[in-house]
Amino acid sequence: DGLPLLMKTKGSEGFNWIMGNDSITLCVNRSSKMNLLAQVRCSSEYLWKVRDVGQVVSDVQIFVSTVFGQYVVLQPSAIDLAVDLVGFELPPVEQIKECFISRAQMSEEAPASVDTDFFLDGPDKIKRRWGRITGLPFGARAAALSGIIYDKTHEIKYHSPQKAWFHDLWRESARLQGFEWTEDMQVMRVEMRFRRPALREMKQVKQVNEDGVLREEVLFHGIDDAFMLESYLHGLWAYAVGHADGGENGLPDGWLRYVVPSETDVNRSRWSVHPDWNVVQSAFTPPDLSECEYERLEREREELLQEVDAYLEEHPFSDQEKKKRKRKAEKRKFVVPGVDPLLFNLAPYIRERKRSVNMRRMVAQVTGCLSTLEAWRACSAEGPASTGIDADLSETLSVFYRLSEQYMNEKQQDYSEVVHKKRVLYHIAEPVA
Repeated sequence: DGLPLLMKTKGSEGFNWIMGNDSITLCVNRSSKMNLLAQVRCSSEYLWKVRDVGQVVSDVQIFVSTVFGQYVVLQPSAIDLAVDLVGFELPPVEQIKECFISRAQMSEEAPASVDTDFFLDGPDKIKRRWGRITGLPFGARAAALSGIIYDKTHEIKYHSPQKAWFHDLWRESARLQGFEWTEDMQVMRVEMRFRRPALREMKQVKQVNEDGVLREEVLFHGIDDAFMLESYLHGLWAYAVGHADGGENGLPDGWLRYVVPSETDVNRSRWSVHPDWNVVQSAFTPPDLSECEYERLEREREELLQEVDAYLEEHPFSDQEKKKRKRKAEKRKFVVPGVDPLLFNLAPYIRERKRSVNMRRMVAQVTGCLSTLEAWRACSAEGPASTGIDADLSETLSVFYRLSEQYMNEKQQDYSEVVHKKRVLYHIAEPVA
């Protein structure tokens, strides 16, 4: 992403060196015990900014090839899929255990080998803040497959204020869908987490009838090629939350689902899916590859141009008419009416949101330190206790300026040079040769 990598002081288990920036974390391995050269973890900021799995994988491939050479194979080790929803209604706390069923398990066994008739009631626990449900985890975080439903607006407000750029993304997404999103609207996130054991066991088969004999043909077994990852996203999501139209037997399916309890049927596998969960199930539906409005307009425009060309061949213009029509054509600009941009550039919003949050945090830290300095100054010879002057921010800043200048002189540092180095570090200025 054009950013330098900063080295951490220590490695971790299995990796000698760890370096990273706001976009990725690169863990490098030197041990022969692991059949792994390096691990690249993409940050949520980078993934949401790009929002194109194919481009992300391509960018990572180009990056690691410049570091380790061209003979590098990318294999996905963990995939997190998520969908954000407005108006997602959770049941009352006393009904959650009954309304959510899953095949969550606490062991490391791959989820594909679980008995298909085995269900667990509800989430592992219910996270609440002041009585408000903020999170419903399903399965252990390190399990082959786990999931969580949580209040994303609450998480941003109390834990990750630097991710307030999600507000800009939600607002733009709502505008394209015909309504206005405001910051007082709750956004719930449904997130499913696949780890390597689950990806290794994933398999897709289809029934083939040959001379009246049914047999299974394996389309793929194991997700090993990162470049094929995009084509598997719909299948992974459907496996986790179920198909919108049900499984092959017509009954609701999925590792996790939100159901409407039935008093007349004790078999939970036949309970109907909650309408809100149908929206979740359709989140990763492959796009309709039929002709869209833009493509139709382009085709009609091309057909019209061909008709004009054919007419001009039969009725040629004089040189003066040709020049006159050419000048008019150069002044016109073809615009497709009613077509919204498909991509929303999040980069400037991310930078501004993070800068605003970091500046506020910095002001809070500096203000706290200055108040402590003023409190301690009361014990010094020049403090307000000896002069009779009450604590004043301007007086504190004046004292701080004198002490800071003295400190910089002792360290033989130039303030402007230090500031420029940090501007280069934060990509605000270019380094000086």
